[in-house]
Amino acid sequence: MYFKVKNENQEFGEGIAVGGFLLKSGEKVVFIGDSITDCGRRANFPPLGNGYVSIIANLVAAKYPEREITWVNKGIGGDTVQGLANRWTEDVISENPNWVSIYIGINDVARKIPLGDFEKSYREIINRTINEANARIIMFEIFYIPSEDAFNRGLKITPYNQIICKLAEEYNAILVPIGKAFDEAVKRGKPRQWTTNDGVHPNQIGHTLIALKFLENVGW
Repeated sequence: MYFKVKNENQEFGEGIAVGGFLLKSGEKVVFIGDSITDCGRRANFPPLGNGYVSIIANLVAAKYPEREITWVNKGIGGDTVQGLANRWTEDVISENPNWVSIYIGINDVARKIPLGDFEKSYREIINRTINEANARIIMFEIFYIPSEDAFNRGLKITPYNQIICKLAEEYNAILVPIGKAFDEAVKRGKPRQWTTNDGVHPNQIGHTLIALKFLENVGW
């Protein structure tokens, strides 16, 4: 499913935008991940959902109305990095994207997926993106705000974020340090200001923070 926004063309080189914003007119951006990305895009809020993906598209449209960018949301609630690997051909490679934004990991943490397996699957989707789609990659850290939710209580995200950060550096991907962003946000406001009661799913303020951090890291 697609959503198009018009924008002007703009060049960049060596990973640094000339004039700022990295996403150029005529490009396609595929967002893929779990429920945080999905956010109703397959149900009540097609095609982009009502979370950070649609906020990004709207903010870009407002600031760069001349640019034409195709936005694709391929989030599926409950997914893991292995789940992404299983559907990478259909949901990413076949889309022929210029950019792939990956936001995955909290379900791997909750299900205690071994770190070695997590890294192996993540490497697989990165390598396939580079070799088969020749697309640039944007990677999100994951976040968790401690809560009393019985299922999510005490999630240990740090080792998984360390892998994400290591892979982003190794593959020269753009990293969106959303874990750090939420840590800082919680220090400045109430913990429940950003998420639902489970500490995992952002509310609209949390989704807006995710969108702003994404845009900040692509030169918006």
